[in-house]
Amino acid sequence: MKCNTRTIALGLCASILFTSSPYAIADVQERPKHPQPSYTSNVDYTNTEEDVFSSSPQRLSTVAKNHAYIPRDTQFTVELTSELSSKKARKGDIVPLKLSHNVIINDVVVIPEGATVRATVVEAKSAGMFGRSGKLGFTIDSVRTINGIDIPLAYTAARESGSADGAVAVVAFVSIIGGMFMKGKNVSFPAGTTFDARVTADTDLHVSLDDLADAMSPNRPHGVTITLK
Repeated sequence: MKCNTRTIALGLCASILFTSSPYAIADVQERPKHPQPSYTSNVDYTNTEEDVFSSSPQRLSTVAKNHAYIPRDTQFTVELTSELSSKKARKGDIVPLKLSHNVIINDVVVIPEGATVRATVVEAKSAGMFGRSGKLGFTIDSVRTINGIDIPLAYTAARESGSADGAVAVVAFVSIIGGMFMKGKNVSFPAGTTFDARVTADTDLHVSLDDLADAMSPNRPHGVTITLK
């Protein structure tokens, strides 16, 4: 397989391949770290009958009338809180991610900065002999609102026409210099690496716009409610 190379910090080169798998193998290139002190994902709308249909004519929203919701394709930035490496990671491991900014609807914070983002390692292979490179794949799955609604997410990666479902695999290869017995390199993401994720579906927050501020109040208890009789 021929690799279209590009220079990155780990001394690897990446080749974008398309796969029918439903997840994305994480890109080994670290996104540049930049401050986001004022960044928010703002959703400003009034949910009326016209909002039942989304911007796409082929998609019917399930959001109840006058309910607050987070629209499909809203983009979030998520950040690794500790290093993730193909040397130590195992399939099924939890990826340590957090939200890098507040998510705000009509001036109400519905997901706070620092909220835990659910993500799972789906492929992990450590580097080996004969120049075999490490591989690391994970899915970014969801993040939870203050009132306990899970917002479905998907990892946003570079795409190219011709992919059936938009899934992208990025495979790292070692540049063999010292012969066939040279050991390959592991894929490693340092703490602080950021990724972009998008909301995969219009998600009803099960609260009206009028009651949104009260439902998301930090002073209001949230959790599992048990009623005894």
